[in-house]
Amino acid sequence: MHTTLIQELKRHIDLTEEDEQLITSSFRYKKVRKNQYLVQPPDIAYHEHFVLSGCLFEYYLDDDGIQHTLVFAPEGWWMTDLQSFLTKQESKYHVQALEDSELLVLTKEAYDKLLTRIPALNSYFRSLYANAIIGLNERLLNVLSTKVEERYLRFLKKYPQLENRVPQYLVASYLGVTPEFFSRVKSKILR
Repeated sequence: MHTTLIQELKRHIDLTEEDEQLITSSFRYKKVRKNQYLVQPPDIAYHEHFVLSGCLFEYYLDDDGIQHTLVFAPEGWWMTDLQSFLTKQESKYHVQALEDSELLVLTKEAYDKLLTRIPALNSYFRSLYANAIIGLNERLLNVLSTKVEERYLRFLKKYPQLENRVPQYLVASYLGVTPEFFSRVKSKILR
């Protein structure tokens, strides 16, 4: 079960056998059910989650109770409320299972120890988090400056494995439009 995680890490950094053993002993296996919350405001996100199977998603609820989907995490992706995880401050975002999922879970304390004992992991996580920030900035610019059709096509390119797994209302939320408007846009594209 840790093989997938080790393979992901080894695609980016070199690890010794001792490093691999330390990593596998630091992560806990966890099964979650569809709709189960992993982080919910105002909780603190004490864990980073690596998705072995299934899919998680992160969203924000505004003052009017409208859900704004920020990111999806299918197999091989990481998910947490990163700001809360790194700063130990209250979470602003919900992290929820979109499907029954299998995860490898890392506490903040174990994360800090791993970064100290395996310096290459600093580089890995720095790159991972930089890519997350870049991805969110690109997504923000897309929402502000591109047509919904283009945003949807970018969604399909970024998450090709999710097209038939994510409910339309969540895709609409991710694109920043109502489900009704998204349905009309999608039907135009599929003609």
